[in-house]
Parts: sequence; C-alpha cells; structure tokens
Amino acid sequence: MADPMSMVPGPPRGRRRETIGDALRRVQSMRDRETESGNAAVWVLRIVGDVILLLKDLATDSRVPRSDKIVAGIAAAYLVTPVDLVPDWIPVFGQADDLAVVMFAVRRLMAGAGYDVIYELWRGTDEGLALVLTLAGVEK
Repeated sequence: MADPMSMVPGPPRGRRRETIGDALRRVQSMRDRETESGNAAVWVLRIVGDVILLLKDLATDSRVPRSDKIVAGIAAAYLVTPVDLVPDWIPVFGQADDLAVVMFAVRRLMAGAGYDVIYELWRGTDEGLALVLTLAGVEK
C-alpha cells in the first residue's frame, strides 16, 4: 500500500495545512468520480464500513491509550442514553450535540493511536485513509 500521507497536502514550504473544508472538497471530488460511474452509495458504504472496522480495531488495540478508549466508551454510552445536553426534539441542535460528542471521541481515539497504528490497522483504500487522517487531524 502506498503511503496515504502522500495524498494529503501538508504544510511544506509556505503552504498551509489542509483544513476540514479542503478534506470535504476532496470527499466531494471522490464522490463525484464514483457518482459518474454509478457507485456513490457503494463508495459511502465502503468508507463507513472501513471506519467502523478501524474504530473497533483501535478500541481493542493495546497500543491505544486506555484513557482514550474510556472516552470513546463514554461517548458511545452518551449516544444510547436518553439524557442529552440538548434535547433531540430541537431541530438540528438536538443532533449536533451527539455529532460533537462522537467527533471529539473519535478524534481523541485516533490521535491517541497515532499515524503508525492507524496505518497498520486500516483496511480500506489509500484515499479513504488520507481522508480519515485529515478529518481526525492525525499527522505523520
């Protein structure tokens, strides 16, 4: 597998670090390519499946700090409990707090694991890995 970080524009020589907006534009570009060939749904399902497998592997890997696994577990418990910071019946904001908790926990779990562990455990494509690393804020 090629080094996925070669696909992630880095900050060398006067260039800024890639932002979430840049990553989202890359997702749109990859999705557009798949849509042209009629495989957009397959692409989304593949990425989601790869991320779920990665999170499962990170949760059971001994190299990931226990404190990060605990935070991920608390986030999972928060999602299934009826108690919310913002009630779910409030449009948009009710789901935004759930999304924020998940994003925080996933980013922390991935940051705790680090690039090498994520690279080793990733089962998907290089493009998918580059996207996941960018969204999680993990650098080589």
